[in-house]
Amino acid sequence: MDDDDRGRGTARPRATRPARPVRRAAPARSARTRRAAGRPAPPRKAPERAPAPEPRKAVRPPRRNTTLANLDHRLYFAAAAALLVVVVLLIAVVASGGDAPRRAAAPDPAAGNVPEDGPSPASYSSTANTPAFAAIAQRSKDAAPLTAGEAFPSYARELRTDGGTRLTLRAKRLDGCRAAVWGGGLAADLARSGCTQAVRTLYTANDPKPGYALSVTVLNLAGAADADRLVRGLDAGRAAGFVRPLPVDGAAFGGGFGMARGLAVGHYAVVAWAERLDGSGDASDTTLLALLIEGGKAPAALGRAAKAG
Repeated sequence: MDDDDRGRGTARPRATRPARPVRRAAPARSARTRRAAGRPAPPRKAPERAPAPEPRKAVRPPRRNTTLANLDHRLYFAAAAALLVVVVLLIAVVASGGDAPRRAAAPDPAAGNVPEDGPSPASYSSTANTPAFAAIAQRSKDAAPLTAGEAFPSYARELRTDGGTRLTLRAKRLDGCRAAVWGGGLAADLARSGCTQAVRTLYTANDPKPGYALSVTVLNLAGAADADRLVRGLDAGRAAGFVRPLPVDGAAFGGGFGMARGLAVGHYAVVAWAERLDGSGDASDTTLLALLIEGGKAPAALGRAAKAG
């Protein structure tokens, strides 16, 4: 500072040095870090794969209830028709073939003295011929009349259903066709179909309660086409004519719920009719369904099919 400056009281500024950058200390490393610094880095592990999903188990659909009460009647009777083939084969094993030839019966006269009123079932179904009965499709190849021994064999004195119902034979008859039906129109149709014989049986079962009755009628017609037409036509015309069950005390037909089924077996028409004896019932009664199946196994028709086959 010179004298003038001192006199003026003004100081000359000092030259300033540039600031040095401040170095930050490196972070302290641990002993483990210092030891690992000289080692190569460990290999990287491959990423773990997710486990494969387990295969899904097939889900089974719920099982259908196949009890008789839940089966459609048509399916039930279709299964029964297949069972008839087995029955025919069994009869063929035990049937004797040594009968002497017999002359064919003459057709029953046309309708005459036939009642115009009678009972009929509340429900009816029918099954046409199947190839299993082709050997007896025409009466010309099965001309001998049915005999009492064929119509009423000893093993048919009792019938048993799969459900355990036991039926006892109460009445039987082998006679003409007019006596077996009511209704002039049906009697005339039987005459046109060349009906020569009618086999009728009636069974009753007291257990299970309230008791049941089963009527079976076998009509000997000219051919399979006649049998098919008859069993089919009974449905539409049952209000004007139907088969007549044999009279038995305590087994009145038509007073309650009854089910009937027509079955064509070659040139034979089989009509089974099951009824509850207490006057009640409906289509869900499995005992009635089982009785119709048993009634369709009429030995008069199935025995001929077995012999011819």
